[in-house]
Amino acid sequence: MVAVTIITGICMVSVYISYVAFRKGFTKSADDYFVAGSSLGYFVLIFSLLASFLSAFTIFGMSSFGYRLGFGSLYVLTANLVPLGFLWYYMHKKTFLLGRSRKWMSMGSPFGERYGSATKITVVLTILMASIPFLVAQIQGIGVILEAMSEGKISYHVGLFFVPFFIACYLMMGGMKGAAWVNAIQGVFFSIMVFILFFFVMMKNGGFVPTMEMVMGKHPQLFQIGWAGGKVWSYPMIFGMASAMCLGCVCFPQPYMHAYASRSAKGLKAMFLSFGGISLVVITMPTLIGIAGKTIVPGLEGVEADKIYGLVASATMPDWLAALAVSGGFTAAMSTVNGIVFGNATNIAIDIVKTMRPKTNSSELIAIARVSVAIIMAICVYIAWNPNTPVAELSIIAFGTGAVTFFALWGAYYWKRATKTGAILSTLVGATMNVTFFLVGGKAMVLFPQKFLFQLNGFLASFIVSGIVFFVGSYLTSLSKIEEESLKLFFHPALSTNKGEIQIEPMPTLSANHSK
Repeated sequence: MVAVTIITGICMVSVYISYVAFRKGFTKSADDYFVAGSSLGYFVLIFSLLASFLSAFTIFGMSSFGYRLGFGSLYVLTANLVPLGFLWYYMHKKTFLLGRSRKWMSMGSPFGERYGSATKITVVLTILMASIPFLVAQIQGIGVILEAMSEGKISYHVGLFFVPFFIACYLMMGGMKGAAWVNAIQGVFFSIMVFILFFFVMMKNGGFVPTMEMVMGKHPQLFQIGWAGGKVWSYPMIFGMASAMCLGCVCFPQPYMHAYASRSAKGLKAMFLSFGGISLVVITMPTLIGIAGKTIVPGLEGVEADKIYGLVASATMPDWLAALAVSGGFTAAMSTVNGIVFGNATNIAIDIVKTMRPKTNSSELIAIARVSVAIIMAICVYIAWNPNTPVAELSIIAFGTGAVTFFALWGAYYWKRATKTGAILSTLVGATMNVTFFLVGGKAMVLFPQKFLFQLNGFLASFIVSGIVFFVGSYLTSLSKIEEESLKLFFHPALSTNKGEIQIEPMPTLSANHSK
């Protein structure tokens, strides 16, 4: 029960940090509560964003992926993370600039100002739907590992309520600033613990090379990649999963919220461009831990393999150190849950409720966001009650579904011919195809290459069709008066004159009818 005691302590400290933010008045106004008053500096920004994405998927899911599927998991990470920081910066540079000028606080704001309210609500609801599997994956991972580390004294179902309760408490109190402070501390902690566990696991069999040679001798299929059937990983499978993760990360709420919360342009650039490199190093460790775990704890299958991180910690480290290592995994899951839940709660309050009831005041918006936090958490716990899909697969399904909003975002910032019809249709068609593939063929159709889809997985097929619909729909429809007016803002010369340093200049004021 040492692990449970440590995890409880971490939860209590997280709640206290958020309480400090609450007591210092950092949640009194909507600007403070939702975007931390645009006051976050380099360190907090980088580690907060890092922690909000490095999750149960990263720690428990990728170790399970490595355990079950081997070295191909590392190719997925490389293809995903190497371009991610640059793509993030390219896509969200304008999010920062326009967000600061227009006082944006939610993910739907750029879509609303560029295309109108219908597009904003469509995108926000699609991302909310896509976020649910990812949140369920985090909560599921928490429950599974709590049960394993307590040796059954805390059941999986009790574990589902344990950490989410604390997360809901500190999110509801501390807002964006409290969440960012907690994320930054947790990000540093779990990064350190991952490296310590990696060292102990590899030394169990004499070092990294002897360990990998041992795994290869017993499970050579884990090291196979190629085009042909019979391989654990094929190139289309690697490309499909990596694309889902990379594009989905760009479209989730966290980069929007952190762009709005950044104190400076340099902080934004440092945050995005450093993310991929740091993540690649950190996530490689649990993947290799999972591969090495094949020789330490053999025989795990399906969702049971999500326990491998905790089980190899128990098998290779003193009890107290194993408890700390597993607690690092919990902090990763916690920080991601609070980032996504808070982002979606913000979207519900500002993009949906505020749009439907324009006279909703600041205190009411904060109250609505706090209630939304509790509701989202309750829904995810309910769905996670009977797990049947491993954490990693759930996460990739979520990223793939969210990625269909990519074209609407790109068009808003970089294509003057983009229309709300193209944005709405592409989002709805892409999301519907993903859901249909999952309902008809399960996770295999969404994640793995299909012959009838020309060796594409369901996600990539949906993404490509979504893009075609976006361009065709935009070409066949005309810009409304609102959209024509928005071009003055989204393509203002001040957004393209920077040379290495982003300068914020006054933006034109749009008409009062613009968001209708």
